[in-house]
Amino acid sequence: MNRDEKVLARLIFANKVYSSSGQAYEDLFCNIMSKAYPDFISIKPQGSLGDKKNDGYRKEIGRYYQVYAPEEPGENEAHAIKKAERDFLGLLDYWQGIHPIREYFFVLNDKYQGSFPTIEKTLEDIKRTHKLASSGVFLVKHLEDLLFSLDDDVIQAIIGFIPNADNIGMIDYLSLREVIEYLLKKRKPLVATPSLAVPEFDEKILFNGLSNRVKALLDNSIYQIGLLDEYFYKNGAAIKQELRDRLSEKYQNASNLDFGNVPQGVTRGDLMFFHILDELIPPDNRSQSIEEATLVLMAKYFDWTLAFLKKDRATSVLCGKV
Repeated sequence: MNRDEKVLARLIFANKVYSSSGQAYEDLFCNIMSKAYPDFISIKPQGSLGDKKNDGYRKEIGRYYQVYAPEEPGENEAHAIKKAERDFLGLLDYWQGIHPIREYFFVLNDKYQGSFPTIEKTLEDIKRTHKLASSGVFLVKHLEDLLFSLDDDVIQAIIGFIPNADNIGMIDYLSLREVIEYLLKKRKPLVATPSLAVPEFDEKILFNGLSNRVKALLDNSIYQIGLLDEYFYKNGAAIKQELRDRLSEKYQNASNLDFGNVPQGVTRGDLMFFHILDELIPPDNRSQSIEEATLVLMAKYFDWTLAFLKKDRATSVLCGKV
C-alpha cells in the first residue's frame, strides 16, 4: 500500500473499532492475533462451560488474553477492574493445570481513549501476587500497531476493501482531520507569559528568521502540544509517522517555492509558515478555532515544518542571496 492507501486503511480500522463491542471486537482481536502469531489459539465458548476466562492464548510462552469491549469504555471503569480480577482467578483455576500462566493481558477496546490508572494498578498487583513475568492492558493502539506490522494483503483481508485513494477527494486532509478534531475538543485558551519561556523554541524561531508576529502565534501554541502527546499516546504509531511525513513534505515543497520579492517587514520564513498553515487547513472548513488547533500541530512538528535546513542557508550565502 502507498501512503494514501494506508491512511484509508487506518480510517477503516478505526471505524471497525468504534463500531465493535462484545463479541465483534473479540473476533477482530483474534483474527489479527491469528495472522500475527501462528501459535495463537482462539478459545470459543463451549456451551455452559464457556471459555473458562480465556479468549485466546499462546501456550508455548504461557501468554493469556481476556477481552473486554464495552460500548462506552469510559463509563465502565469499576466493572473493568472487577472483570480483570475475576477473570484472572477463573483463568487460574482452570488453565494453570493445563498450560502454566506466565503472562496475562486484559484486552480493552478503549476506543482510543486510553487506559485507567486503577486498572493498571490492578494488573500490576496480579502480576506481583501471582509472580507472573508480565501483565498489562492491551489497548486498541497496540492492536493497530500489530495490524500494520503485517503484509499489505493480510491487512486488506482483515479490514476489507480499501478504496482507490485517487478516487477520493481531499485525501491529503484525512490524515489531519482526526488530530485536529481531537485538539478542538481538548484545546483551552492560553496566553503565553515570560515565566513560561522555552529557550530552545526561541532559538529555532531566531534561526528560521521568523517575525515577531509568527513568534507570538507559536508562543501561544507550544504550551498546548501536551495535548498532541496525549493523542499520540492513545493512538498507534502509524498516525504519528504519517503526520510527521506529511508535514515534512509540505515543508520541503514550501522551501522550493519562489515567493518573489518579500514585502518589507515580512521574512521568507513568514511566507513559508503561512503557506504551510494554509496547506494544512481544508479549504471548505476554515475557521479561527481550526486555525488555532492547526497551529498547535505546527508547533509540535516545528522541526519538520519550520526548521529551514542549514544547507539551504549555506547555499544562499554562497550565492550571495543573504
